Amino acid sequence: MKIFVIFFITYSLIIINISYSQQDPEAKKILDKFSEKTKSFKAYQATFTIISENHQNGDKSESKGSILIRGDKYKMLINKTEVYFDGKVIFNFSTESNEVSIVKPNKKKEDIFPDNPTKLFNIYTTDYKFHYLGDITENGRECYEVDLYPNDIKKKYSIVKLLIDKVKLELVSSKLIMKSGVHYIVNIDSFNSQANASDQDFVFDIKAHKGIEVVDLR
Repeated sequence: MKIFVIFFITYSLIIINISYSQQDPEAKKILDKFSEKTKSFKAYQATFTIISENHQNGDKSESKGSILIRGDKYKMLINKTEVYFDGKVIFNFSTESNEVSIVKPNKKKEDIFPDNPTKLFNIYTTDYKFHYLGDITENGRECYEVDLYPNDIKKKYSIVKLLIDKVKLELVSSKLIMKSGVHYIVNIDSFNSQANASDQDFVFDIKAHKGIEVVDLR
């Protein structure tokens, strides 16, 4: 199951190391403050709602989930799927079929959030331009609205839109606009910047699941 195809994740933590030449200075200021705060988080946890909108045929779907992240490791729960990344391999476990697939991260895939949920929280890149659109109220919260544009026009997406809480400097929502006409929207329902996490939290325990089918694709 390609969980990342339907997933575009969760919260905040965009640590942006960008070449700021010819960039929007106000957007730079906002992202710098955001980065300074989020760099201090050792482990963090979020619950979220993902909305997928197909603007070609009008289809719309909604899913809820949660994620725990420490460094590049993560554990994500969404629908009837659990995803674990221990820093080396990814475990995709279907609770419905009692099957787990084991794969290595594909570094050649296009580097977008649905392929790696931590990318929403840790963007270390020089591949974007950014622009501050102004302030907006979202669910009663005053937010900065910032857009990121990939420098590579061959990317499958055109814009990453961020709403950042002006007071807490937390991500309120994010939107990935695909050139195919599909929009992935992530609304952050809750966020804990002081989550407890050990290495074991990011390892899937095969032995704990009786009768499980293991598909090792490494």
